[in-house]
Amino acid sequence: MRVRTFLGILLALVAVVAVSYLSNQNSELLTARFRLTQSTTVPVYAAVLAVFLLGFLPAVSVLLTQTLKRELARRRERKLDREARSLRSSFRRAVDLRADGQWGRAAAELEGFLAGKPEDFSTLLLYGEVLRRQGRTDQALEVHRRASVLYPQSVAVLYQMAEDYEAAGEVEVAREIQDRILRDFPGQGLQVLRRRRNAALGRRDWREAALQQERIEAMLAESGESVEMEKRGGVRRGLTYQKGVDLLEGERVEEARKIFSEILAEDREFIPAAIMLGEAALLEGDGAAALDCWRKGFEDTGSPVFLQRIEDHFIEQEQPLEGIETLHALIASAENDLLPRFYLGRLYHRLEMHDEAFKVLAGLQEEVESSPGFRLLLARIHQRRGEMGKAVQALLACARDAGITANEYICQICRDKYSEWQDRCDACGTWNSIELAFSEARPGGEGPGARQARVLEIHHGQFDRRKRGERR
Repeated sequence: MRVRTFLGILLALVAVVAVSYLSNQNSELLTARFRLTQSTTVPVYAAVLAVFLLGFLPAVSVLLTQTLKRELARRRERKLDREARSLRSSFRRAVDLRADGQWGRAAAELEGFLAGKPEDFSTLLLYGEVLRRQGRTDQALEVHRRASVLYPQSVAVLYQMAEDYEAAGEVEVAREIQDRILRDFPGQGLQVLRRRRNAALGRRDWREAALQQERIEAMLAESGESVEMEKRGGVRRGLTYQKGVDLLEGERVEEARKIFSEILAEDREFIPAAIMLGEAALLEGDGAAALDCWRKGFEDTGSPVFLQRIEDHFIEQEQPLEGIETLHALIASAENDLLPRFYLGRLYHRLEMHDEAFKVLAGLQEEVESSPGFRLLLARIHQRRGEMGKAVQALLACARDAGITANEYICQICRDKYSEWQDRCDACGTWNSIELAFSEARPGGEGPGARQARVLEIHHGQFDRRKRGERR
């Protein structure tokens, strides 16, 4: 019992006792007649009681009514609070089940939530998404349509509806909804633009991708957000590079060179631009300028791609001696001459100068910790020199560097590799998916280990990109 209640009861008892005592002491006075009119009298106690009731009862009635109202309101609030807590708990469980991939149970929880709050925005969105994940696309569309009626200015609902239509195979309708987002909601639609840009990149439509990228950066700038993340992603620079490649293929060499130069001024380690700047110089007949570009690219980045291009250039131009001199010069000027020496040995090998190649590469064996390509090249040189025992040792070292020391087993699901067979893949957790890496040769197939690489060739002043097997 509360102290206040106890004190109230105690005071009431004291009042009753006091009234009883005083009434007993003044019984004659209380029973005396009190004249209301000339002919009407009542006992004094009745008059006193009537006056008391007339003054007290209204106040007590009002007080009791207000107290009852407050109590009922508190009870309603407690009930609503319990229901709200129950709904919040149901929503959290649905979110957890969705994250856990239990779409059916998540849908059941959300249905229970919507029974209590049928117009809740977040729940309608989530419920539609869960239905779509279950493959119940028509029901998902119905839920999201209802949400769009309740919240006609919501971009989130339109995004969900677009995904519903895509899942239903109605791609054109989905695109119309995305167009509506871009048209009717200025400053929004960033996700639409990024998806369209990525789709254009996938089909190698560089102009469309560049257009979408410009719109993305403009939208980010308007919203006050930094566009540095978009720039650091390399997409804008890559698209600018592709524009230069298109210009070069269209024989607009000067414009292409300007674009490649601007890219390198912004990022001198953007290797493709440096390679293509040299190709542009070749198209103009300036081989010396092309070599300068590639030499500078190697000095700036240390990338062997430039050495490969220099080597290919002299082979294509049938100028092997100039190629040897150029690589010697790079060896003399490089802070770390390991890669130029390796490519010099490679060039000697390609020129059938096997003794010279062996002299260069033999000096690198202690410096090269692991390189299957280096070991394979040594094996070929030993083979051409008639040193079969050393060739076998080099091939074994090549296999060891490549991690091919025994049978290799591959998971058919995730392509993870193992040295021994096992019943379950540790990477993806799938049973019965590990198989020996062994495939039957097919007519018309390429030789083992062959791969296609895009290279650039110059023929009679025209720019021509072809596919061919990598020289080994």
